[in-house]
Amino acid sequence: MRSLLKVVIILPTALLYTKELPIIECPRYNVMNIDKLKKERLISTHNQGSEFYFRLKDKTKKVFIKEEPRVSKISKDLMDLVELGTAIINLPQPFTLIPKNSNFKPKKECIYYKQSFKRASVYLATIDENNNSTIYNFKVGSIEHLYLTTDMPITDIKKLSFNQENSSFYKTKQPSALYLGANYKLGDIYLDYPIDKFYNNFSLKGMVEISSRPTKSMGIRIGYHLTKGVELFIAKLWTNNIYNKNRTPTIAYGVSFNLNRALEQVKEIYNYK
Repeated sequence: MRSLLKVVIILPTALLYTKELPIIECPRYNVMNIDKLKKERLISTHNQGSEFYFRLKDKTKKVFIKEEPRVSKISKDLMDLVELGTAIINLPQPFTLIPKNSNFKPKKECIYYKQSFKRASVYLATIDENNNSTIYNFKVGSIEHLYLTTDMPITDIKKLSFNQENSSFYKTKQPSALYLGANYKLGDIYLDYPIDKFYNNFSLKGMVEISSRPTKSMGIRIGYHLTKGVELFIAKLWTNNIYNKNRTPTIAYGVSFNLNRALEQVKEIYNYK
């Protein structure tokens, strides 16, 4: 019965993940603890062909992996923009080092992973001797700075709501305007940096109004990433004056969210199907 249980538990994992990695002796240097992968981001320096060693938890007996190519964040945002644009048209206006030690005794407690694609999504599953599994999903590739957002100026902070499921802000009422932002983050777009590296959470943006006349209102802004999916900004906007041909400058603050969440939130705000 116990053998049958092992087969039932391990077989689905083996089918889901395309390759089993051998457990090998850890090298003396350049070894990363596998728990570091919980940050869901692994920055490589040589793109395709980068090599990594991960130190496993105790009593790990099997490791499975699946690696899939992925596009850059800015490419994914451009694809999401096409879908978002369809809806908008219908709207009302680093590594852990093992120290040198003469008593160092290699153990078979590491796995070796070599990056196969320039950018990849990697799915890793470990199984211990009690058939308990741990899943790690992470993105690997060079550092990325560029991305697109939908920006929502806020005139009344009381009209904001926070969605705990996807960690994002949205307005409870229809916003007066929505903007498309092209952004450059100082740090990697997939990472939230600690307080000692807070400057990497800043981003610069150019923005235009999402409407049939995008040049009606344009601006520049500085943003700051609080947590994943939550970004606040302050911007200077220049908007066409209806009484003359001049542009009226204004200062605005607001919230930015990813394009892949924008469509869902826009539909909810406008009751759009």
